[in-house]
Amino acid sequence: MTVRATVAEALARLDAAAALGAVVARDDAAALSQADALDGLPEDARRLPLFGRAITVKDWIDVAGLPCEGESAERTGRVPSRDATAVARLRAAGAVVVAKTQPGADHPIHGRCHHPVDPLRTPGASSSGEAALVGGGASQLGLGSDSGGSIRLPAAWCGAVGVKPSAGLVPTTGHFPRVGDRVDGRTVIGPLTRSVADAVTALRVIAGPDGVDAGCMPVPLGDPALVHIDGLRVAVFLGDGGWAPAPSTCAAVERAASLLADAGALVMAEALPAHLAESFDITTRYWRRAGHDPSLTGVDVDLQLRDWDRFAGRMLRASAAFDVVVGPAVADVAPHHRPLDGEDFVFTLPWSLAGWAAVSLPAGVDAATGLPLAVQIAAPRWHDHVALAVAAHLEPQVGGEVRQDRH
Repeated sequence: MTVRATVAEALARLDAAAALGAVVARDDAAALSQADALDGLPEDARRLPLFGRAITVKDWIDVAGLPCEGESAERTGRVPSRDATAVARLRAAGAVVVAKTQPGADHPIHGRCHHPVDPLRTPGASSSGEAALVGGGASQLGLGSDSGGSIRLPAAWCGAVGVKPSAGLVPTTGHFPRVGDRVDGRTVIGPLTRSVADAVTALRVIAGPDGVDAGCMPVPLGDPALVHIDGLRVAVFLGDGGWAPAPSTCAAVERAASLLADAGALVMAEALPAHLAESFDITTRYWRRAGHDPSLTGVDVDLQLRDWDRFAGRMLRASAAFDVVVGPAVADVAPHHRPLDGEDFVFTLPWSLAGWAAVSLPAGVDAATGLPLAVQIAAPRWHDHVALAVAAHLEPQVGGEVRQDRH
């Protein structure tokens, strides 16, 4: 099949999924023109890792020629002339951008984005358009961003694979509004996909310094294929400090742990110290700082940063006892449409503060609602390949039911 035909099919899927409200901008002529250019390349170009793949991009990430207004509450007319680094790298690997996607479940400009299984439910946070399209089968590979869970939470609720890379692994150049390690230190760009294999491929393409983002480190992405489940030390986490997931989510986490134990992993209960209340408190104070709360003093800001550093250090020291953490990504299935609050993110916040890698993996469906379940797999910073290896091992055993239902 030609790339043009592949891209035309992808555009037709977007048309069929229009009721989701997940697409905010597209240029079909430009996408088909890029497809034609790929079709005209020599045969060896087909070895590019993403040759001819149609992709979608969250509207917080620049795509040349398409509007990118980020979190703005009014139209700005901003149309970037160059791609974000991650987008440029995906294109260089053979991908074709077919759409920009909703940066929020209820956006002041773009309206409401709906859940792919139940339109009365929310798809999640600011990467909601990507999660809705990927979870609904209208896109196979998308690019989102995650500060405190904005990839992982909507991926969990919509049944997509969502990857928050280690902080500093992928350049954030071209993210709008601009982010950086000194201003934030949490925000990363990462993939949302239909499979772990696609997530690995995309992450390999977009990882690595670009000479512009000073916070992106020259640390190579490890190879998930070289990770052995047998002997891996797995910390299992089901909540603390009054926060506990719903029974169906608990059962999904416990099943994942059992499958890893069956494969020879050393499953360790209570290997991780209590951390949800602390991470929630630090993040709540960060939100006040990021929102320029005029009541904050310099001392308040200094204490928040010091507590953040101490938290990251404590988590790093704790990780000497394990290789990976398996736990919930969210407390329960997607709720009916409502504004989200900080507690919706309580299970994703710790790994953002620590700068760790984390994967939200589909883990079957909730029997009562038919909605997707998920587990979260986290690994210490620069050990993205370990989290991805565990996700790849679990995927055919825990995620197939969701994927089957959508074909």
